[in-house]
Amino acid sequence: MNIDFILNGLLAGFIATVAMSILQVPMYRKWGMISVLEWHENQVITSKFIKKPLEELLIPGFLFHLLHGGFGGIAFAIVVSIIDFKVSYLVSGTVLGFLFALVVLIIHEPITKVKPLKHPLGNIPVIGSFVNHAIYGAALGYFLSIL
Repeated sequence: MNIDFILNGLLAGFIATVAMSILQVPMYRKWGMISVLEWHENQVITSKFIKKPLEELLIPGFLFHLLHGGFGGIAFAIVVSIIDFKVSYLVSGTVLGFLFALVVLIIHEPITKVKPLKHPLGNIPVIGSFVNHAIYGAALGYFLSIL
């Protein structure tokens, strides 16, 4: 396994997370933190670590979100260096993004106490999570392939 490729996965993960987050900002501005499932999760987790109210933790919560994206990039780089999926990184990254969205749905209620499939905002947060994670995955695959 090439360490440079793994580090490129970390960088690609950070870039992909920023791309995804830019698209999440309008949801956050319109409906608040609860509308962006993964941001909400990160805020709650960060609040438990730092012992401050959710409202005071936008930046630390975002940094936690960025860290998750970087780790996702490392994991992706490791997996594609071990397994030849016979498809482009763009395609395999997009599939990974959908899998990450599924993980968000599974862990959301235990962390936030909000049921994503019975969300107060309806289907918007779940659809947004899938779309934004697909964008994350596509960006991850693209940037890993060009770095």
